[in-house]
Amino acid sequence: MTLLETTYRQLHSIGLVTCAEAFSADYLGKNRNWYAFQKYAGRDFSVAAAIQCLRSVRLKQRNAQLPAQQQVTLQQLEQQLLAHLNEKHSVADVLDT
Repeated sequence: MTLLETTYRQLHSIGLVTCAEAFSADYLGKNRNWYAFQKYAGRDFSVAAAIQCLRSVRLKQRNAQLPAQQQVTLQQLEQQLLAHLNEKHSVADVLDT
């Protein structure tokens, strides 16, 4: 299973995304069918999609009203995305804009 699929499943399991289409649009800034095609093709995050997802996750973390389990999952996802970007694409860090 790719990190892309794992990320979607984790966000869906804690109720922060309702469907794959919303994940594509709201977390990745992509066409609503983007995730479905990547999954079908067996692809993982592109650099741009991983960075956008990381920024979206960080933005969600700023919501102090999220339950603790959602906050913990978002922190784990942030670390996973940073590790993926570093290992696969040699991106050391991503600054928020």
